[in-house]
Amino acid sequence: MQRHSFRRGRLSEQLVTELESMILEEYPRPDLPLPKEDELAARFGVSRIVVREAMKILEDRGLVEVRAGRGTRTVARLPEKAKEALGRLFKDQQVPSLADMEAMLELRQVLEEASAELAAVRATPEDLKEIERALEGMSNARPEPETIQADFDFHRTVAKASHNRYLECVLDPLMHVFLEQIKLTNSYSVGTDLHRHIFEAIRRGNRLAARQAVRRLMRDTRNHIRVAIRALENHSGRPVQA
Repeated sequence: MQRHSFRRGRLSEQLVTELESMILEEYPRPDLPLPKEDELAARFGVSRIVVREAMKILEDRGLVEVRAGRGTRTVARLPEKAKEALGRLFKDQQVPSLADMEAMLELRQVLEEASAELAAVRATPEDLKEIERALEGMSNARPEPETIQADFDFHRTVAKASHNRYLECVLDPLMHVFLEQIKLTNSYSVGTDLHRHIFEAIRRGNRLAARQAVRRLMRDTRNHIRVAIRALENHSGRPVQA
């Protein structure tokens, strides 16, 4: 193992950067054991205290897990972490505020417009089949949970068709949180025609039309959400937070 030395700045912060690179390059899978503190200290030319501080930072970031009797091991870098973090923002709200819902919609619109535009350029025939299957699932009369899942599948397949794994990773937890909010407001039944317009634009390879179709869907969804949130807040006696 190559020995490193740090000359300036806070040692633990510099070591975190080195350890992140090491984990990415040498430990690609979850649940792999990392070297012991004294081995890392020797490799990077720092004290065991510095190694311990850096590991604590990495554990807080969800890259490693310290287990009693098993040492430090890598953990899966999954959207679940982001999903849990986003979920904590809303778990204490029986009725999500209108301001929070609209802020989430703004973020969705930015990401989904980009996703649909890229899908219009990069979608493969198999991608188009998956999007169409999800759209058919939305069109069929189904119980509420299945309708919500079909909606989620549609947006996820569009993100997948963008062939940008970072977009897919960001959108997946965001959609999970958004759909949980939709359940609270009973406003999940936005018509499939607007989703179909997105699909048709992607199938034609029309980037601009794909963005515009997403924008129309978000505008319609926003109106739907406003009605649902106002009804819930009026029922609960809480003032509307616009």
